[in-house]
Amino acid sequence: MSDIAPDGHDEPVPPVEPPRPRRTWLTLPANPIGSGFLVSLGVVLTGALVFAIGATSTVLISVFLAAFIALALDPAIRALEKRHVKRSIGVLIVGVCFLALVAVICLVVAPTVISQFVEFVKGIPDAIVKIEQSQWWANLEASLGLDLNKLIADSVKASANLSVLLAVSGGVLHAGLGIIGAISSSIIVIVLTLYFVSSLEMIKGAIATLVPAYRRPTFITLMDEITGLVGGVVAGGVTLSALNAAVVFVIQLLIGSPVPALMAIVAFFITLVPMIGSVLYWILGSIVTLFIGPWQALIFAVLYLVYMQIEAYVLTPRVMGRAVAVPGFLIIIGAMAGATLFGFLGALVAIPITASILIIMRQVVVPKQDARTVAPDRGR
Repeated sequence: MSDIAPDGHDEPVPPVEPPRPRRTWLTLPANPIGSGFLVSLGVVLTGALVFAIGATSTVLISVFLAAFIALALDPAIRALEKRHVKRSIGVLIVGVCFLALVAVICLVVAPTVISQFVEFVKGIPDAIVKIEQSQWWANLEASLGLDLNKLIADSVKASANLSVLLAVSGGVLHAGLGIIGAISSSIIVIVLTLYFVSSLEMIKGAIATLVPAYRRPTFITLMDEITGLVGGVVAGGVTLSALNAAVVFVIQLLIGSPVPALMAIVAFFITLVPMIGSVLYWILGSIVTLFIGPWQALIFAVLYLVYMQIEAYVLTPRVMGRAVAVPGFLIIIGAMAGATLFGFLGALVAIPITASILIIMRQVVVPKQDARTVAPDRGR
């Protein structure tokens, strides 16, 4: 007997497919023993990978740092290319300038900073005595109701005992090994930086070949934008830190500080941390300048605070460019998370990584979500 259509015509009605069973989030594996073995193997391999990363963390940090320095030097090479200089010659010029800068730091800046640091440490006891005999110190003790001299004496005694303990337990040996390790790591970073600078385009091309051909143009455009942004941000951060160091050096000379180069170098490295670095150094620099005198500390605090406002509202928008588009709270969160996970280096790369994630979100994730105008069928 044939099926009759609802309108009375003798036409076959297409068969109705039975509804497909809904997928559940929990299904029993067909082979529990084999599945359990694969899961256990995955856990073991993951643990081995984590252990390997921890064991080679120093090497990975050196490679990571060299890559960031190379990306920071790449804008200079691109600027030379715009002036009709071949890339090979531009790489040679930038590489020679980089090596010259390293030589100046090692031969001129480092000895001066070390000598000033030694003099600063030697002068700490006399500076403490001078502070304890000052009138403002007596007023501070009276207002707090504490014997600050006794607190300082106990702290110095504890640090002295700790120093003796570290020396007895091999602290000097560990310090020596740390210095040797730092020197070797610096050499590795310099060599890797030169290699990355000379072969950056080749590395980017090799990475692009791992992507399917139909997605390769979009991937290359996205990678060029990210690397250009990271290079600009790193170069801009180094420029702002150098300006910070120069301003600190001038202020320290004006107030008669015996360690202007040391304070400038400390300012350079601390202010590499985005946004919060300047605030941290303002506090640290004001405290250290107290060893020179209260008025000197006040002058430094006021002048550096003025510079912080100029840096925030004038210099940073011009130097950092597109990085200013990153919201401030994301920079702070990224810096705190990076410092927690990877220490000082993690805080340094907060802006580049945050900006890169925002680029991926805006150009990949958001367009893909905008293209989804129909809700998916939840029954399948």
